[in-house]
Amino acid sequence: MTQPYECEVRFGIDDIEDFQARLEHLGAKIALPYEFTDHYYKPMKGCWNPVEKNIRIRQWIQPEKESIVYFVKLEIISINGLQFKRSLYPEGKLPLFTGSIDTCRMLLDDLGFEFWFSLRKEKACLWEVPQHAARAVPCGNFFTAVEYIEGLGWTAELEFEGDDPQKAGSAIRQALSVLQIPMQKVTHNPISAVYLQNRRRSRNTDEDS
Repeated sequence: MTQPYECEVRFGIDDIEDFQARLEHLGAKIALPYEFTDHYYKPMKGCWNPVEKNIRIRQWIQPEKESIVYFVKLEIISINGLQFKRSLYPEGKLPLFTGSIDTCRMLLDDLGFEFWFSLRKEKACLWEVPQHAARAVPCGNFFTAVEYIEGLGWTAELEFEGDDPQKAGSAIRQALSVLQIPMQKVTHNPISAVYLQNRRRSRNTDEDS
């Protein structure tokens, strides 16, 4: 999903069968099954804060298509107690190059980046929740992406157009209400930052045991 100045939150799913049943009860339908691996890179000197910006190669598995180098720069917005991330480029994820995975890797190497980590999204589906179920949401129909990520489990995201952050914040809040997602499960952090935080916690636990 890519929206102009995309605004997004993510939340964890404890019971995927229960969540899918909730979507089906709302009349939601799968709009697109997909699967891909994002290969994240960092500058050879210094390090970017993944909450603020990232560069990565998206290697598509399903549907089959060429790999893409994306750059994302973010800001965190807080409106009425809800925090969400908003892209600072109107394209959301700014596509820098499209081609083979090998050429994408060569390009980032030549630009002075080095491989950091990979994150694979499996068993993923984009669900469309119909307007009759989402009547409280300003945009009517809305989408939620549901994905399995090794090391994190099942997660989902909500994304809305962010040209008007106030309107986007309202839409996110109301969509969370429709889906019955408690605010304590919601994070404004991009999935790369969530993944790295979880990996650090796992390493610390292993070292302590």
